[in-house]
Amino acid sequence: MPKMKRRSFLKASAVTAAAASVPLKMSFADYKEAAEEEEGYKIPTTCNGCSSMCGVYVHVKNDRVWRVEGHPVHLKSRGRICARGHGMAADMYNKGRVQGPMKRNANDEFEPISWEQAYKEIGEKLTETIDEHGGNSFLWLEHGVRGQRYANPLLDKIGSSNYVTHYSTCFSSKTNAWAEMVGTTLNGDHENAKYMIFEGRNFAGAIIPHGMNQITKAKENGAKIVVIDPKHSEIAKIADDWIPIKPGTDLAFRLALAHVLITEEKYDKDFVNGYVENFAEFWRENKDKSPEWAEEITGIPAEKIREVAHDLAANAPEAFIEPGWHGLHCHYVNSTQTAQMGIVVNALLGNFYKRGGLMPSADPEFGTFEHDGWSEEEKGPRADGAGVAGEHYTVEASRGIAQTVPDMIEKGRIKAAFIYHFNPLRTAPDPEYQKKIKNADLVVSINIDWNETSVYTADYILPESYYLERTEVPQAVSGHISHDYPQISLRQQVTEPLHDTKPLREIMQGITTEMGMGELYDYSLDDEIEAMLEPTGVSAEELKEKGTVELQTNKVEASFPLCPAGSPNLATSTGKIEFSADKFRADGKAGIPTWIEPKVMPDPSADDEFRLIHGKQPYHSHHVTSNNPDLIKLTKKYNGTAMWMNTKKAQKLGINDGDIVTVSSDMTEKEIDVKVTELIHPDCVWISSAYGGFSDRLETAYNLGVNYNDFIPVMVEPYSGTTMSQEVIVKVAKGGVS
Repeated sequence: MPKMKRRSFLKASAVTAAAASVPLKMSFADYKEAAEEEEGYKIPTTCNGCSSMCGVYVHVKNDRVWRVEGHPVHLKSRGRICARGHGMAADMYNKGRVQGPMKRNANDEFEPISWEQAYKEIGEKLTETIDEHGGNSFLWLEHGVRGQRYANPLLDKIGSSNYVTHYSTCFSSKTNAWAEMVGTTLNGDHENAKYMIFEGRNFAGAIIPHGMNQITKAKENGAKIVVIDPKHSEIAKIADDWIPIKPGTDLAFRLALAHVLITEEKYDKDFVNGYVENFAEFWRENKDKSPEWAEEITGIPAEKIREVAHDLAANAPEAFIEPGWHGLHCHYVNSTQTAQMGIVVNALLGNFYKRGGLMPSADPEFGTFEHDGWSEEEKGPRADGAGVAGEHYTVEASRGIAQTVPDMIEKGRIKAAFIYHFNPLRTAPDPEYQKKIKNADLVVSINIDWNETSVYTADYILPESYYLERTEVPQAVSGHISHDYPQISLRQQVTEPLHDTKPLREIMQGITTEMGMGELYDYSLDDEIEAMLEPTGVSAEELKEKGTVELQTNKVEASFPLCPAGSPNLATSTGKIEFSADKFRADGKAGIPTWIEPKVMPDPSADDEFRLIHGKQPYHSHHVTSNNPDLIKLTKKYNGTAMWMNTKKAQKLGINDGDIVTVSSDMTEKEIDVKVTELIHPDCVWISSAYGGFSDRLETAYNLGVNYNDFIPVMVEPYSGTTMSQEVIVKVAKGGVS
């Protein structure tokens, strides 16, 4: 039970006294009214409902979260938050939270231990592992990169190169292509655009509240929105045109767009001549990729492809293919080439660094916190082979290959792993294979709840304080949407921790102190905050008070980066946008994007075969929100666990809306109910990425729905290392599993 401070006790007593002053038959409404009259306070912080980290104000009464509202200044929220933002705030009181340090005992059960015991035992075991197998036998695996600043001091000190993010399960094909061809990434300037293509990008499902505001405002001003997706997604509801493409063939569609722009000389010749390298080489490789050729592959009529290309050209440079995120950039063997072609088509439109086209993020210049205790030892090759010649050379070494951790362990390359804020048993392919993470000599899960990875693989679970219970370093507000001026936001503690939990820096300090490396984290969070903010002119006090601050420096300008001599100055070998990726060529791969067939295709003669595709829902962030009772109410209201199937295909199989069917692949078979609809391509079936929980410690998520990762084997896309998570064919039969 959490300790109650005297201030909290007095506030609670005041409410109790108010209740005692009315008749004993006081209703809940009366009690609520009495509680609402109590004095409260609000603190600005950031949401944790997804990676957007929208700015919020959290209202607190009696040391409990009362309500949450969007921050009016923060670029992502601008006064609004989505359902996930509300739900995640309430999750602080979820029964599925780990309430203190846990250790797996000889009976394969978890028992509570003290932090002191956890630090001592983990520190000793990690030291033994490093002494016996070397520092490069240690792996840090996490969702995103927020823990990297506390992972790096230990990785550098012991000489480990094995920092791995979840990105290979999400969008590495995109970031790899942009890094090699452009040297940076750009965002759609939605608000000023005249024509926008959202291809495999469901902006309304992966909600950024203000981003959707910008898109709808552009539509009100006359912009045309085209959605190209096998499924009629949420953003398709506001689109002028929905084009249901055969899944896995977006690359062919984009090659045909380029063909029209070039053959009909509708591309921006001045831009291409001045800022593009390898244009002639690209055209030599793709002269035959006509709309008629693409029609046979994509199912989109050639004239429709021409219409889209003409509309793009007519509205350029205030027109673009949205650079996207997870959709398309993790799904297929040709995902990297699809991302490359997004760059090519946009460059042909001349929309780079143009208003209404693609614009860079406005980023603040943070200071660097230097600490005398940090040092870096020589590191060995990465255990996943990312960036290693002869293995996965073209994969970004800074991101790694998350789905292959069990393979690293089986090969003896990894002996100890820390898993932070990540659940690979539910968000990476083949959960039975992922369970082999347990075979490492030491597995430490630093998480919030009893997720599948903690329950099935961890030797120790160290619960981090909830996002509303901790303060972090300042963050740049950037990504996905265009903005002119940099913003800085701060996640800060709004209530006392409910349970015996700690922030990540303190956890790492405790472990490394037992390893004789306490100097690595011998500093305060305030030291970090002050050092980072020093160049910005914003004080820590101002940022804590306001939560989000917009600077009036480093304004983004609509102009291509040039060096002093006037030549292009991108972070590429030529300073230009390169239509051929040097690193791909150096590894013996094609540097120029051209047609690559999907790895698998359903048999057109087999009515029961489908490609299994997946996506987000507006009220869930993949699996992380699946144990939230309030958000699951929305799931039930909208039948969110159902699998979508095309009406004509369902009729051939005798399947009706609401029927139970069996879905099977080479990996498994599962039961699921069906939503029969014309709003999905006949070649595929679709399920949400949110469900299929199998941790019985998470009661709301347990056995709710199915998960696409159950059906797919572990694969590694050859260019960027992604999971190719839609390269799977399933069979569907009416009725449950026999």
